[in-house]
Amino acid sequence: NSDSFESKVKDLEIEVTSSNNILKKMEAAEGLQTEREEKLEENIRVLEQPKSELSIREENAERQIQVLEENILKLETDLEKEQEAHNNTKDELAAVNAEIDDI
Repeated sequence: NSDSFESKVKDLEIEVTSSNNILKKMEAAEGLQTEREEKLEENIRVLEQPKSELSIREENAERQIQVLEENILKLETDLEKEQEAHNNTKDELAAVNAEIDDI
């Protein structure tokens, strides 16, 4: 009976040793996985920085386009007014020339 008990103890010791080895392997794998995860997170941060900068540049470019479009509209309006004033001046000059010719 004592042999059976010692055999059972040895089996349990082997099982505990095996379990400890498996646990150590799992802990090592977890450490590697954590390290890999940290590297991936760092890569994500590194890649997101230029994306953020590009997004800011895009917003600035869109604002500049809007300002330029507003300036173009204002210049077109100013041009139309100047052309109208020029045509009025030409008409007045033609009228004055006609009056001079009548004299």
